[in-house]
Amino acid sequence: MAYVAPKYIVRSATNLKEAADLWWPLMQELGWNRGQADAATHFKAAENGKNWLLICSQPLNTPRGMVMPLTYPNKTGWVAFFIMTDGYRGEGLGRQLWKEMELRFKDAETDIIGLDAVQEQVETYKRRGFVSCATIPIMMREPLADKPLEVTWGYEDSPELQDLRDVDPMYLAQFDLDHTGLDRSAYWVQDGLPSRRHTSGFAIIENGQLTGLIYARRCPDGVRVGPLYAANYLHAKQLLSKLMNDYARMNGTFVAEVFGSNELGVQVFEELGWKYANITYHRMWLHGKVPVQQQGGGLGAKRMYAILDAACG
Repeated sequence: MAYVAPKYIVRSATNLKEAADLWWPLMQELGWNRGQADAATHFKAAENGKNWLLICSQPLNTPRGMVMPLTYPNKTGWVAFFIMTDGYRGEGLGRQLWKEMELRFKDAETDIIGLDAVQEQVETYKRRGFVSCATIPIMMREPLADKPLEVTWGYEDSPELQDLRDVDPMYLAQFDLDHTGLDRSAYWVQDGLPSRRHTSGFAIIENGQLTGLIYARRCPDGVRVGPLYAANYLHAKQLLSKLMNDYARMNGTFVAEVFGSNELGVQVFEELGWKYANITYHRMWLHGKVPVQQQGGGLGAKRMYAILDAACG
């Protein structure tokens, strides 16, 4: 029997340029409002492209879709950017990508796997064993030039804020893990998030301990805010207002993905003039297995006001 070459193969991205050349046009087409610089950050977290999977048409080996099975060191994982290009959607090619993704999680002995889904995809992911366990409402706000902040502070109640770049990245990674249950060290250390250009962030240090942080990065429509972790509501509001003032001259909008399990998450944004964007993601976990930190009573449910990104948990 003659050998029949496959029409499509699944492989790892060979380099950042190949991955970004597929990813960036898709972000623009879909209106996902991610900054172009995010590609390099995710590429590194995907083990420098090893887990940035592409499905490619043959014989020219042209990428037509992608998915990232992010495998974190503590046996947790995240499904990111499961997308096909226009003209190749609805052809069953996603099944090939999904199968290879599952093998990557299996090889890494990943025990907990999550994803954030738009409402239209919830039933699809349910069929694959995922359970909706939380919500991620999207909040937005006009720039301060159009709508100034109306907040006054009593200095005796205000913690001292430090530039996030002055904090040891290992402490930031551990703090992130404490709130999410996801060991995303690759995002924070070794030229990670704090060292990126066009970003801003602040931390609260009390008695030598990190107790709060906020981070923001530029995106096509303005600024994406998150994560926001704080020991209490007052500190969350202080961090958020400080960061917003840092972008006082920005012309674009603010956007944040709020952790719905924190009952005060939406409230702190609303108090500073933010509004619900009429979009909510579903935080889904395979077989309903949720990190302890994100369960009811966990540190995330109490102190995580906004997540880093739906693409990485």
